[in-house]
Amino acid sequence: MASRLDSSILGALRCFEAAGQSLSFTKTAATLSLTQSAVSQQIRQLEARLGYPLFVRQPRGLALTPKGAALLEATSNAFAELNRTLARLDEPEAALLNVSCVPSFALQWLMPRLVDFHRLHPYVSVRLKAEIDVVASYERAQGGADIAIGYLPPSEWPSDATVLLDESLVAAATPEYLREHPPVLDARWLQSVRLLHDVEPWAGAPEFVEWQTWLRCMLPGLDDAADGPHFNFNLSSLAISAALNHQGVVLARTALIDEELTAGRLIDIFQCHVRAPAQYVLLCRDRSDPHATAFVDWLSAECTRFEQARAGRSAPSCRDSSL
Repeated sequence: MASRLDSSILGALRCFEAAGQSLSFTKTAATLSLTQSAVSQQIRQLEARLGYPLFVRQPRGLALTPKGAALLEATSNAFAELNRTLARLDEPEAALLNVSCVPSFALQWLMPRLVDFHRLHPYVSVRLKAEIDVVASYERAQGGADIAIGYLPPSEWPSDATVLLDESLVAAATPEYLREHPPVLDARWLQSVRLLHDVEPWAGAPEFVEWQTWLRCMLPGLDDAADGPHFNFNLSSLAISAALNHQGVVLARTALIDEELTAGRLIDIFQCHVRAPAQYVLLCRDRSDPHATAFVDWLSAECTRFEQARAGRSAPSCRDSSL
C-alpha cells in the first residue's frame, strides 16, 4: 500500500522510532508518557496504514522486521536532524563584538584563550584589533570599539574603567644568555648586559618608566638603566622575542611571559617581582548588551583563574614603588 507522509502519521512514526530504539512497548510508554496500550494501538494503526508489520512479537520482547529496521534508520536520522535544526534555530542571533586591546596583551595573553570563548559562545564573533591607544579607539563616536582592554596607570584610567588584572615586572633572559652573563644584582652587571625594553608601555608613557620602577625597588639609588647597551622597542612582544633569541635581558610583565617562565624558555633572573606602574583595565561601551556581557564575564573569569594560578607559583614581591 502506497503511503505518504502527512500529519496523521507523524505521531505514530515518533512512537515507532522510540519503540524501535528500546524494543519494548513498556519502555516506550514511559519515555513518551503514554500507557502501554496506547503505544501498542499506535503501532498497530501504523502497521495497518503501511500494510506490513514492523515488529515481530516474541515471548521476551520485540524484534524489528527487515522493513521495520529500514524505517527505523530513516526515522531516527530524520528526527535527529530535525532536533539539530531546532537547536540551531533556538540559538541567539549572531553578533559581532569589536574589541580593542593593547598589542602585546592581545598577542601573548588574550589571543591564545579566545578559542575557549568561541567554544562557549559560538554565536558571538570577536573582531580583535591591536592598538596602543585603546582609549582613543574606545572614545571614537563612530566605529569605536565595543570593548577596550588597556594597560594604564591609575592616573589615566577613564571614569568607567574597571581593573582586570594587576601586573608585576621581572627581569628575564634565556638560560643560554645567562650562562654567558652570570647575573649579579649590581650596576656593573646591568651595564654589561644588553637591556631589552618597551619604550611605550602605554600611550605617552615616560621613557624607561618600567626599568626605573624596577630599579627603585631592586637597586635603590640607581635610577637609570640606560647607561649600558640596550635595544628599544615599541611593543613588549618584540622585546620578549628578542630575549627568546638570546639577545639580552628583558624587563617584562609577568602576564606576558608566564608561559615562557613556566616552560623554562626564560628565567626569572632575581626571583623577585616588582609591582608595575600600570594595570590592565577594561572599558565596555554597553553593559546591557548580552553579547558584551558574555565576553566581559568570560574575560573576568579567565583573569581570575590566571591570577590564582600565577599567585601559586610567583616569586616574592618587592615593596611597592611609585612613579
